[in-house]
Amino acid sequence: MTKRELSEKLKGHFPELEDKDLAFIVDQIFDILALSLKKGITIELRDFGVFKLSKAKSYLFKNPKNQQNYYLKGKVRAVFQMGKELRERLNTPFLASFDLGTQTFRMLLGKYVGGEIYFLQSFRENVRLGEGLVESGKISEVAMARALAALQNLKAIMDKFEVRDYYAVGTAVFRKAENASLLLEQIEEKFGLKVEVLTPEKEAELTLEGILFGLKKLGLPLRDLLIVDLGGGSTEFIFIREGKVVKIISLDIGVVALRDLFKLRYPVTKKTLQSLKEYVRDQLKVLPMERFEKIVITGGSASLLGSLDLKLTKYDPQRLHGHKVSFDRLEKHIAKLSDLTLPRIRNVKGMEEGREDIALPGLVVYSEILNRFGGEELIISEFGILEASLLSLLRQYNK
Repeated sequence: MTKRELSEKLKGHFPELEDKDLAFIVDQIFDILALSLKKGITIELRDFGVFKLSKAKSYLFKNPKNQQNYYLKGKVRAVFQMGKELRERLNTPFLASFDLGTQTFRMLLGKYVGGEIYFLQSFRENVRLGEGLVESGKISEVAMARALAALQNLKAIMDKFEVRDYYAVGTAVFRKAENASLLLEQIEEKFGLKVEVLTPEKEAELTLEGILFGLKKLGLPLRDLLIVDLGGGSTEFIFIREGKVVKIISLDIGVVALRDLFKLRYPVTKKTLQSLKEYVRDQLKVLPMERFEKIVITGGSASLLGSLDLKLTKYDPQRLHGHKVSFDRLEKHIAKLSDLTLPRIRNVKGMEEGREDIALPGLVVYSEILNRFGGEELIISEFGILEASLLSLLRQYNK
């Protein structure tokens, strides 16, 4: 690992540190390692292995050209001896989960080692599968081609990591599209992947399991929550009181559906923006007006909001998970995006490629949710249906 790579890792864990401070810390770490090794001190990374110096034997070398003998002194080099835990991790096979959504296809690789669950690498492809679904009721041929190309990339990664087993789930677009079965057949035929199309209730249950797992890592209370999973074609609301689920409601409002319904053109006029807000507000009226200690959001739109708020240059789940966005900050993002052309939105710091035309509808939904429930801020969870799907698979393999 280079100094730069270590700095990036630390930045994910300690976002409050300035870049210059991180650089100083990393320099100190490398200097200490180098000095210790020069002194012959063995450096142990508990359960992972040890760094130590190894001196090669000195020997006589005969040059074949002139038959002259030379004495070559053995060089000293740093070597790493692998520990038991690292060896066990490397020998444990990968498992994978897929979340095939209306806008994005995602894949997560993980392992279960020594009683611990490890989420190791995640991958995402923007497929825009729901493009045109509102008007036609079908997945277009172009969108199907994007989906199959994305899965070809993800399947290649699966093969590279020699994934032993997987669990793939499909959400709203597969429930709604008249021709979804055709795409599912092609996915199985081309890649050997079977996809379970989730009911809204099962989708909400998996979302809840993933979020609760992630919130425990943050040390947040789990007794009084509203959890919102805003997708491309639908939104799931999970009501938690005293640590128990009391209500799950799924509404047919999603960012792709809203974009297509309103045929948004940028910059968005004040009249159009107000119309969008009023429509979302009316759709939310079926939800009971209650108050919650925390409102937690998950999904691609949640990640995008956090990325915009943190001005991230690349996806960073460690910085995003647990990030809080106030109502005032949210309104500023809405005002900014609605006032820009699409090309300029693409260049906004934190914008994810392929989401520039669905970012605004997502932020409007979040704003109206805060209005409906009297919330002051949103908490972003990078754990959700994808992580819960992998959790269920990992547990099956380690009973």
